[in-house]
Amino acid sequence: MRKYIICILLFLCISTLLHAQDPYFSQYYSSPLTFNPALTGYFNGAHRLAINYRNQWANISSPYQTGAISFDTRIMQNKIAANDKWGLGVQALYDQAGAGVYKNSYIALSTGFNKGLDADGNQSIGIGVQAAYARHVVDFSKVSFANQFTSSGFDLSVPSGETINNRSVGYADLNIGVLYNYGDDNGNNFNVGASVYHLLNPSLSFFSAQNSRLARRYAIHASGLLQVNERDHLFFSTNFMQQARNNQTVIGAAYGWGIGDTDAHFYAGAWLRAKDATYPYIGLRTSNYQIGISYDINHSDLKKANGFTGSSELSFIYFFNQKDKRNSIPCFF
Repeated sequence: MRKYIICILLFLCISTLLHAQDPYFSQYYSSPLTFNPALTGYFNGAHRLAINYRNQWANISSPYQTGAISFDTRIMQNKIAANDKWGLGVQALYDQAGAGVYKNSYIALSTGFNKGLDADGNQSIGIGVQAAYARHVVDFSKVSFANQFTSSGFDLSVPSGETINNRSVGYADLNIGVLYNYGDDNGNNFNVGASVYHLLNPSLSFFSAQNSRLARRYAIHASGLLQVNERDHLFFSTNFMQQARNNQTVIGAAYGWGIGDTDAHFYAGAWLRAKDATYPYIGLRTSNYQIGISYDINHSDLKKANGFTGSSELSFIYFFNQKDKRNSIPCFF
C-alpha cells in the first residue's frame, strides 16, 4: 500500500509536466520514427520493422512502461533516381504509469524523401512529414487529491473538490524533420538532422482551471560511422532536445567487432544523458536484424526517488531484403 501511494504521488508530481515532455527512448538511434520523420525509408533494403520497449524505475510498484512499434517501406524505387530514397511508414506508441492511472497512446503516418546530391550517392538531403493522432487517459478513480487526505491516510471516498472536465483527451498533431548525410567509398558515414514535433501545439487539459498545451519538441542530432579496420567500426551519436523548460543533451559511442567470417557485428558502448544518467549498451547486428539492450544508471536526484534503480530498454529491428550491406550502419542515424 505504501508503495502504491508513493507511486501515485510520484505520478501527480510528474503529471503536471505531461504537457511539457514526451516519452522517450534512451536508444533513440533505434527508434527512428519517434525522433525524426525524415528517417522514414532511410535504410538499405525494402522494408524495416522496429520494436522498442522501456521499463522505467522498476523498483517502484508500478513502473513507467513505454512501447513502440513501427514499419516503414521504400516506395517508387523503379520510378525515382537510383540514389534517391522515398519511404512511407506507420508507427504506434503506448505509454502508461501508476498501474494504469495514466495512459498515452498514438498512431502516426509518415513519409520521408531523401534526394541524392551526387552521381555516386555519397551525399543526400532529405525532408519528412508525420501526421499523428494521440489520446491521453487518466483514471481519476485511482488518483488521490489533497482534499482526500485524512488522519488515517488517503480516503478516495471523500470528494476531491476538483472539477474534472475530461478523463481522456484526444488530438491530431503534425511533425516535420530534415536530414543531411555524407558517406565515402571507404564505408565512413556522417549525418546531421533536425526535427520539430507537435507543430499544432495541441490542447492537453483535464481540469476546468487548466489550459495546458503540448509544447513543441525541438531536436538536433548528428552521428557517424568510422571504419577502424576491415572488420571493425565505431559508431557515435549525439543529440540535443528541448521541450518547454526541459533540455536534454546526449552523447555516446559503441564499438562494433566483426564476428569471424560472417557479416555480423557485436557492439558495446555507452551514452551519457547530461545531468541525468549514463547507460551502457550492448547489441548484435546481422544482415537481417539488430537487437540492442541498455540500462540507465541514474546519477541525478531521481536515484533517491526510484530506489536507486534505473531503466531497462530493449530494441529489435528487422530488415527485409537488405541491400548494399557494406555501407549499412548499425544504427539508423
